[in-house]
Formats: sequence, C-alpha cells, structure tokens
Amino acid sequence: MAQQPLANRLWILVKHPQFTWWCGHCIVLFCTTIYFWYWITFSWPEGINYYYTAYLGAMLSYGVVVYKSFGSPQLNWEYFQKINKDENVFYLTLALMWFMSTPVFVTLIPYATFSLFHFITYLRANILQAFSPAPAHSSSGSSSGTQTRANSASKFIQIWVHKNYEPAMNMVSFVEVVVITLFLLFNIVTLQLRFITLLFYCFFLRMRYLMNTYTQQVFAAVARFLDERLLPPSASSSIPPPVTKAYQHAKNAIIWMGRRNPHNSRRG
Repeated sequence: MAQQPLANRLWILVKHPQFTWWCGHCIVLFCTTIYFWYWITFSWPEGINYYYTAYLGAMLSYGVVVYKSFGSPQLNWEYFQKINKDENVFYLTLALMWFMSTPVFVTLIPYATFSLFHFITYLRANILQAFSPAPAHSSSGSSSGTQTRANSASKFIQIWVHKNYEPAMNMVSFVEVVVITLFLLFNIVTLQLRFITLLFYCFFLRMRYLMNTYTQQVFAAVARFLDERLLPPSASSSIPPPVTKAYQHAKNAIIWMGRRNPHNSRRG
C-alpha cells in the first residue's frame, strides 16, 4: 500500500466490507451525538430521525459482522445453532427491536460506546495508515514529518483505548443491567412500551451474563446492594416482610434462569 497513490490506497479500504462496518459505526456515533443534544434540550421529537438512523447504522455494522461470520441467513436448524450463541447476533436483533419500538435514548449508550472504540481503532489501524503509510525507504523531510504526526496520533489512540476500554465496558454493563432495565420498567408502567419488550430484553441480559464477565460483575454488585437493603440482618426493620419475600423469590428465579455454562463470543 505504501507504494501506491493515495486514491488507490483509499479505494482498497472503501471496497472492503470492513469499511462498510466502520461506516455503520460512524453513523451510530454521529446520530447518537445529535440526538443526545435534542434529548437534553427536551426537544427529542424533532430529532427522532437521528435516533432511528443510529439504529440503522448499528444494524449495518452488526449485519456485516454476522454475515462475515455465518454467511447468508438460512432457514434451517443448523444455521440457527450456529448463530444462537453469538453476541453480535443478539446485538443485531436487539437493535432491530429498538428500531421498531418507542424511542428510549439510554438504549443507544452501549451501541455508541462500542462504536466509539471501533471508530477510533479503525481510524488508527486503517485510515491513518492509508493517508500516511510507512515508507519503504528513506524519504524527504516533509513525508517524514507527516509520518511522525501519524505515528504520534496512532500512539495517542492506542494509549487512550488501553486506558479507557475497561472503564467503558464496566459503564456499558451497568447501563445495560440497571439503567436500561429501569427505563424499560418506567415506559411499560406508563404504557409507552409493551411488556414483551422487557421479556426479550431480559433474555438478552441472560445471554450477556453468560458471555461477558463485566455483566457478571454488575449483576453481583447489584445483588450485594439489594441484599444489604432487603435481606436480614442488614436490612432495615422498616422493610415489609412481603417485600423481602418477593425479592428472595425474584433473586432465586434469576439464579435458576442463569444456570448455564458461559459461552465465549466476540462482539462487533
């Protein structure tokens, strides 16, 4: 690539499916940012198209990953067995569900966070390299300066990703387990969403728990928090016994539903 003109190097990137995948993440980031502005200014109806477009971008990115991993969709049991334990499939399906449901802004936070890391990682590994490839031999001072700036930017991105990836994944897991669940409950109580939406999302969380250590840690932290406040001996005496009993039943049901061996998977 270093020996070719810039137009050729860019064309090599553009025609690769990974570029389409990256464009999907760009759409998610851009539209989520714009919709966030509408949301915090209490004018979200005016920016509703950005919300739905963000999910179109998410479906594009995850669709590329799923297609590259499993090929064209097939209506048979073998194909279903291949895809039913892959996180990308669940995020693709979840994006479709959010796209078809009443907008809930917080559901975009995990997608936008993933897209941010994919966006800057691709930028570092591909875009910067296309614009400033490593020279095959010694070059002029001008190109050397360009290469130095590209190397500095690449190093900065690498350090930033290394420093922020784990905190971001912890944040995403907290948002998925706690924040989105609470928002869904509120929207269901206010009749803005159907109860089946919560059921599907609970199934998604179950699969996330089986596949992701960050999600497991959040569930454990939430369980400890609720145990201290709802179960004796640490619970307040003002907590009604029916509340404690209902919590115990709910906790036991969640534990029973989650009794499966984890499956490793990659996320797009």
